[in-house]
Amino acid sequence: MNTRQLTYIIAIAEKESLSGAAAELGVSQPALSKYLADLEKELNTELFLRHKKKLLLTAAGRIYVDAAKKIVSVKEQTYQTISSLSREYKGTITVGATPLRGSIAIARIFPFFCKRYPNINIAIKESYMAGLRQAVIDQSVDIALGTCIDLDSPDILHISACEEDLVLGVPVFHHLAPTASRDLDHLTTVDIREFKDSPFLMGGRGSTIRTLADSIFKQTHMNPTVVYESNNNLVLLNMIQSGAGVCLLPKSAMKPSDHIVYFSIRPRYFLNLSIMFPKNHVLSEEERYLTALVLASDCNHPRYRLNPTPMAKQIMDEFPMPEFTDEFPFTF
Repeated sequence: MNTRQLTYIIAIAEKESLSGAAAELGVSQPALSKYLADLEKELNTELFLRHKKKLLLTAAGRIYVDAAKKIVSVKEQTYQTISSLSREYKGTITVGATPLRGSIAIARIFPFFCKRYPNINIAIKESYMAGLRQAVIDQSVDIALGTCIDLDSPDILHISACEEDLVLGVPVFHHLAPTASRDLDHLTTVDIREFKDSPFLMGGRGSTIRTLADSIFKQTHMNPTVVYESNNNLVLLNMIQSGAGVCLLPKSAMKPSDHIVYFSIRPRYFLNLSIMFPKNHVLSEEERYLTALVLASDCNHPRYRLNPTPMAKQIMDEFPMPEFTDEFPFTF
């Protein structure tokens, strides 16, 4: 299926010039000019208007380019489908991931991994943190994406490039809410003991954030009333918004709201964004590249703070990393 000449017209339309299109396509400008002239003669209509050294699409040109893009897209999809039918996977990496943050992180880096290792399959095994830690120990997954408080563990190897602060989400009608900054990049800092009489929403038992919250309450001699527990940050945000209570959350879970305000906690508490492996596991090249992609993606998150471990630096330095230029259209 030869669509090469269709790409000529698409390039001319995108660059709005023959010289720019020729440079991108790697063909000579005279050859491209002759092709366009021959095509317009064949169609008996102009596809481009010449205006101030630019080539602008006519109505007929827009129709032609739209059709050309569809044909090229169909070709690419057809070839990819045929390729997937004939491709045999030579190995599988089983990745443990939380239903939201972990799964979205894998989806974000998957195209880059697949391009380098098209014959390696990635299988996702979803669970929350307690289940992920056990899966790593049992070696029912090869790698797991999660969070931890302490990077030193007797059973699990943690590789981390970033950490994120813990924040307190508060309903807007709470009596302390008016003191909060509405600028999510510059939060007001509070002592969590000021909320000792407030009902608390909590992460599920066994989760990293619940473990850290219990530690905070022990350190501050608080015994809060827990009215609801969930491992799902989106559920907790909805509960805060409904006024059910206040809640400790990872900073990445914040989102602008007319019904919730956020505070920084004094002293600061944070979670490590971790990639977990069984202890003494020797990483394959494919696992190291997958790890490097996840680390690089984490480093691009606007609400994570860089704090790479030596092994994280080493792995990221092994591979050229892609540019993660897209914004994060989600909260974890």
